[in-house]
Amino acid sequence: MMVFIELESQKIPRITIGTSPFMGAGQFGRMGRVWRSEFFQNAEKMANLMVYSYNQGARGVEVIPAGAMLQAALIAKEKCPEFTILGSTLWERIENYFHIDDLVEVDAKIIFLHGSISDNREYNLLKALLKKIRLAGKIPGIATHYPLETIPFIREKKLDCPAILLPFNLNGEFMGNQKALEELVDSMDLFFVAMKSLAAGKILPNKAFPYLGEHNISAVTVGMVTEKEIEETVAEAKKVFS
Repeated sequence: MMVFIELESQKIPRITIGTSPFMGAGQFGRMGRVWRSEFFQNAEKMANLMVYSYNQGARGVEVIPAGAMLQAALIAKEKCPEFTILGSTLWERIENYFHIDDLVEVDAKIIFLHGSISDNREYNLLKALLKKIRLAGKIPGIATHYPLETIPFIREKKLDCPAILLPFNLNGEFMGNQKALEELVDSMDLFFVAMKSLAAGKILPNKAFPYLGEHNISAVTVGMVTEKEIEETVAEAKKVFS
């Protein structure tokens, strides 16, 4: 059984199956586009992987409100009632609609503002959106691609943001100054969720997760697209996060 971390009376699983391969993220190259074509609009296919990952020990999913992801997460939650949904807003806004309501509707426990919003560091906008998430009864958070700039801003402005999704991996890829970010994360009493922890497949799970365990990382989200990949990755993650 996976360990759940208590965050504001919510039980948050320490391992989730991520979304990035389904989205065709650029760091995955051609395979990202293949995965996007195969999964992006196929709720049942994604849900099957989520349920399989749940049965292996990953107790939740991190999704964005795009394609069939929310539908897939709801299918998985129906089959596995303890399945936990974490959500991130889209990277774009259409007439100031950030899809927060969509994530509330599927009962996402934490709602992260996408890095394209957070990393602009617009105080009034961030304060208003984080307040909206809080008033909806959800835990507000931010995702960031520039953690060394955005996290100090969040702290300085005393924004209501107890959860942060950020790149964190052994190779220091996407992290900026790795040592400085390690020290920043380890010095703060926040719920840090690691993304890009395998550095787009460059780091083996048995090397990636022990590194996370050495730092103040509360949970990890990993993109996985095959049952074998899920078995191998979750088994290694459980050694650190169980």
